[in-house]
Amino acid sequence: MNSILSFVYPFGHFSLALMEGILLGWAIRLWLRANSLAMIVLPIVLVSLGYDNLVLAMGRVIGEGELLIKLSAVRFYLHGIVIPLFIVIGIELSHRAGAVWANRVTRVLSWLFALGLAAIPFVTNSAGLDLIPVTFAGVLRYKLATVKGPPIITIVVNLFVFAISIGLWFRLRWRWLFAGTAIALIGNAIPSVLVGTLPGSASEFVLALCLLLTERRTRTERRTSGDRSVGAGSPLPGI
Repeated sequence: MNSILSFVYPFGHFSLALMEGILLGWAIRLWLRANSLAMIVLPIVLVSLGYDNLVLAMGRVIGEGELLIKLSAVRFYLHGIVIPLFIVIGIELSHRAGAVWANRVTRVLSWLFALGLAAIPFVTNSAGLDLIPVTFAGVLRYKLATVKGPPIITIVVNLFVFAISIGLWFRLRWRWLFAGTAIALIGNAIPSVLVGTLPGSASEFVLALCLLLTERRTRTERRTSGDRSVGAGSPLPGI
């Protein structure tokens, strides 16, 4: 069983990196067609997630040492910066869907809040990262020695997007972002010491996919709304 998992986990992370590359191309195409701020931010997130999974997949090949430590440090900081941007993407999608509350002030505040969350890893580790090697199911990675339990910031971000997804479900009659966020919450809440890194990484991929699908849904609603301009604040049918 261990030998099977030692193949499945690295291969799973590598497959996620490839699929996130595909989503990256899709997100860029959506941005070129719709000129959506959400689709400008999401490619940045997908680059980070792809890098994260690639380092996890190649950890055992690279082996313990200075190179993997440096790659892991970049992975840690990059992940900490971009995960809060899911909040920005969710609010931008709400704005495109015509939610009155997703106005200019809320959109600016979402950036400030996301950047505040992104700064936490830098502030708490200002003296440097204390990284230790950990191996689970064939995945060799470096993790913070002082961190135990689930990723709190990631779960906070998931909760915000979860709340946003409820509004989009009623407004667009679109439940998939709600489902994707619920999966992300579950995947990140399970301690990696029990299940490794693959469930959390897979759940983040699912969330990114559901955000892309939601963007496509908002475009469909905008087309069927005729001359009404969602971007100018005209609400779509719904709450």
